[in-house]
Amino acid sequence: MSIPSKGLKVLASAKINLILEIVGKRLDGYHEIRSLMQPISLFDILWIQPGSKRLEILCPGFPELENEDNLISRAIRLLEREINRPLSFSIRLIKRIPLGGGLGGGSSNAAAVLINLNRHLGNPVPPERLEILAAQVGSDVPFFLQNRTALVLGRGERILPWQDIPRWWYVLICPGFSISTSWAYGQIKFPLTVRKESSNIERLKKRGEIPGMDRFQNDLETSVLASFPQLLEIKETLLKQGCLQALMSGSGSTVFGIWEDPAQAARAFHVLKGQGWGRVFLVRGL
Repeated sequence: MSIPSKGLKVLASAKINLILEIVGKRLDGYHEIRSLMQPISLFDILWIQPGSKRLEILCPGFPELENEDNLISRAIRLLEREINRPLSFSIRLIKRIPLGGGLGGGSSNAAAVLINLNRHLGNPVPPERLEILAAQVGSDVPFFLQNRTALVLGRGERILPWQDIPRWWYVLICPGFSISTSWAYGQIKFPLTVRKESSNIERLKKRGEIPGMDRFQNDLETSVLASFPQLLEIKETLLKQGCLQALMSGSGSTVFGIWEDPAQAARAFHVLKGQGWGRVFLVRGL
């Protein structure tokens, strides 16, 4: 794949966590998770062009992302070391996915760059090795390499696609402040309350069952909502609009409601976007 002179346009989707169970603390400092994740139709846009001398990342409106700590930069540096050659690209990132909202925008950007640059270079890095590099960039990056609904295990590196999960409609509310992922996970106290045996989503997947809405849960909610009561208000507001379930995505701050009927979801979206909660999106699962 050659990159056109005007650049290659890449869409990088957001995700939501329909289930997020914190299993325990690992020896490497990360948390062991079980999560049912689904990509959604909310996208960042990346324009990738060959550069002349060095890596350049431009992100209008977000100068804090134009540095070496950006997950895009980290992904490219790992790719450079893997293929033993420097890479020079200009990447323009148009941010539409809210920062610090638990939607995985940075991880999605990194995965999109890994996939497309590797393809541009003639796929020197095989898929299984690319997955290892993705896990080194960040916990959600391996999920976005596949970018389909999946059960995500370990610290995020084990991806088990789950084909039968419906693509529901979602109304997302992002209240305008971010929540530190490390802070949110740091609030978890072990051991967690023992769950009923039937709640094991790995067993459900093996049996080919779709978990009911009552199984959709986020172990981070209790402590995060206690510290940020506005998120609890948003969740209650979504439920009053008739959604089937409302949850916080990841470590927050985004809260989403689930609808089967797109017309009902659209009505709720039009009501909620004028109530001053923050940025409101109507999206569908991918």
